[in-house]
Amino acid sequence: MDCGPIQFMEITSYLSKSHNWKSHGNNQIQNYWLKAFPTGPRLITKYFNGIMEKPEKVPDWLTTRINYLLQKLGDSKEFRNYRPMTCLTTMYKTLTRITAKRISIHLKE
Repeated sequence: MDCGPIQFMEITSYLSKSHNWKSHGNNQIQNYWLKAFPTGPRLITKYFNGIMEKPEKVPDWLTTRINYLLQKLGDSKEFRNYRPMTCLTTMYKTLTRITAKRISIHLKE
């Protein structure tokens, strides 16, 4: 499936709908900052298109995650009373959301 390069409008559309202060992963960059810098979406578009052209060059920081164990109800000494939560970087979430949307559109055709 070749959808062509990621467009600037895809990035700005996603960012406009994203929550500013959601969990940000290990790079500590929240969506607010991706939106706040005027050149941010253009740089992200260029960066993502570079990744799409050469996926083998995806940097480790993009896919690195932080895992937390959150306690559910019950005894805190019981392992089964915890659930995992994974925080990925906002850049990763942006790229995967755009990719998923493109796949969805392609499947509808």
